[in-house]
Amino acid sequence: MVALLMQPLAASARDSQGDRFITATEGNTISGTTAAGLAYHLYFLAGGQVTYLDETGVTDSGTWNLDPGGNVCLRWQKPIDGMEGCFQPSISGDRVTLGSKDGSLNGTLNGNVTDRFARHGK
Repeated sequence: MVALLMQPLAASARDSQGDRFITATEGNTISGTTAAGLAYHLYFLAGGQVTYLDETGVTDSGTWNLDPGGNVCLRWQKPIDGMEGCFQPSISGDRVTLGSKDGSLNGTLNGNVTDRFARHGK
């Protein structure tokens, strides 16, 4: 009986984490460092668009969605090493972690997006 009660709670927790991710990233930039050590910025747009910019000037755009488990799934026009697939979001204050079985992306919410960054995905 306890196991049956815990199952809906776990699904609910995952769903609320996805909702928190959407709320936290709305109009916000996530900045972090790639596995290769490059500083990057991600911007999630309502409607499922995402843009990427790193310190070398590499840009890309793609799509994002939440899967039924509340994971954030990213797909790019040009696959970005370690940044494609589905990730379990975790948010604590201004820290964001997108975890997967292959590792995690860690970043910080930086507030609004600069004009230069917002334009690059268009």
